[in-house]
Amino acid sequence: MALNTLEQLRAEEREIRRKLITDAARELFSKKEFREVTTREIARSAGVSVGTLYNHYAGLDELFLDVFLESAGEITGLIDIALTDESPDSFRRLCRMYINYLNENMTFFKMMSRFILSGGLSENATGKLNETMRSIMDRLEKAVRLAGVENETRKSAHAIFSGLNGIVMSYACYPGRTPAELREHMLKLAEIIATTIEAAHAKASTP
Repeated sequence: MALNTLEQLRAEEREIRRKLITDAARELFSKKEFREVTTREIARSAGVSVGTLYNHYAGLDELFLDVFLESAGEITGLIDIALTDESPDSFRRLCRMYINYLNENMTFFKMMSRFILSGGLSENATGKLNETMRSIMDRLEKAVRLAGVENETRKSAHAIFSGLNGIVMSYACYPGRTPAELREHMLKLAEIIATTIEAAHAKASTP
């Protein structure tokens, strides 16, 4: 029993250190370009030694991926909650939730964009990323099915994913507008995308 308790304490301490490292890395990634951040800088910000950081991560790419996967877990959890909504406008509400999450978590959006556009990951990291992206796409496909779409549901999920991310990419930092104005505009665009998907299904279903 004592041995198990000691092992549990060590595991908890390791997880605490890992969380300190990922939180520090996320904060730095939000302020600087990925390649400008160093492991020494992250370790100092987390209050751990560089050696401790390397006890958890083989390198910056692996740490970068772990930070991304933590945020991906948050968005998939929120989508799962949205999928339990059975109200008539649930699909549109989900799209608005997705836009709001990206606005409040721009570091995650920038990291996701980097993975999609840059590549260059190890085989192991690519496998983890693909699994995560499939998980998000599976949920979006379920969402379009609940919205009434019956044909080409995977492509519709891809269209929603591309459209919503494209909105944020185009308008999140648009000059000359306040953050509140930009968010309102992006939410209206998300509504248009959602209603367009729904209308296309309704038209296809009309005899």
